[in-house]
Amino acid sequence: MGHWYYGRHFTLLAAGAVILFFVAQWNLLRDSLIGTFALNGALHALALVSTLRAPEVLSRKAAFIAIAIVLSVMSLYVGIIGLTLFAVLPGSERLYVVLGVCALSGAITYGSLVRLFWLRRLSSRLILSMAASCVLATLLAFLARTHAVWLGSWWLAAVWWFAFSGSLYFFDTHPDVLQRSKYNAANKGAPTWRDA
Repeated sequence: MGHWYYGRHFTLLAAGAVILFFVAQWNLLRDSLIGTFALNGALHALALVSTLRAPEVLSRKAAFIAIAIVLSVMSLYVGIIGLTLFAVLPGSERLYVVLGVCALSGAITYGSLVRLFWLRRLSSRLILSMAASCVLATLLAFLARTHAVWLGSWWLAAVWWFAFSGSLYFFDTHPDVLQRSKYNAANKGAPTWRDA
């Protein structure tokens, strides 16, 4: 069953993507990158805490949302630092690398937050797998954006959301996925995720 009502969760994410689209179209946060990143973090965190299966106190939900907002804003600063660190790369390659680093760091820190608050069995290996899916989805979304100008920054955030939540859904509803023999046939004798 999982820890969340995933049907409702993905419905809320779709509604959040519509909000991001209209915020971008109306230029409501055009001069505030911090506001944009804070909104991105708040909407996804709100979609998570609103669809928990187990009852939870409001203060804990509020703390989760507040920390998610901070982590989202921190990923903006990771990107700013990355633009400086990777200045030796040509323009388009640098954007892909920095975007990948932002998606990776955001997914790792946010996945760790989800683990801390709600899902203790989410191992480091699963969080890294979730982060890899977020990086891949974000880079593909950025590639699509270069060919479709109408896709703005809202698109990148929405794709990252769905990649993260899709991975969370899979690992939450298939907790033993990395210990199944069919996934580890090639690694017989290697340490399992329980040994990590």
